[in-house]
Amino acid sequence: MMIGCGILFLVGSIMGIREWFQIKRVSKLSLSQLPVKKSTYCQLVLDWCHENIAQSNTRKPKLRVNYYSHKKWGGLYYSGTHECVIYVNSHVTIKDVTNAVIHEYVHARQRNKNFDKLYEKHQREVGYEMNPFEIEAREVAKKHETEALLWVCRQIYIG
Repeated sequence: MMIGCGILFLVGSIMGIREWFQIKRVSKLSLSQLPVKKSTYCQLVLDWCHENIAQSNTRKPKLRVNYYSHKKWGGLYYSGTHECVIYVNSHVTIKDVTNAVIHEYVHARQRNKNFDKLYEKHQREVGYEMNPFEIEAREVAKKHETEALLWVCRQIYIG
């Protein structure tokens, strides 16, 4: 019995270490190392978001991928058209792009009839960094970026 438990512990430890190394390696991959189109990668991240972090009333947003670097933003959410725009070449690694897609998806999830009015009110009163909509989007993106990245990489066989 103890030998069996010891073997299970050893196998679990090896798998955990293997996954840790995979996360480290995949997180640092540059966009040029993607084996699929950048738009395909972003769509897979958006699909992951809708399956894993949607709230009961969240409609899946449209996705537009722009290939030029935006000087200020890595992505934007337009509530009027319910569209996430990702400026993929504003990012260096696939982890950065993954984070940006999740961040913009969170804004789509936050959308309600007062979203624009409240967002602008917070912008005026506390600015971008302290805007509660932005704080939530950053926190959720940071919390889920690795999980989403690994799921998408498994879908496209990276790693």
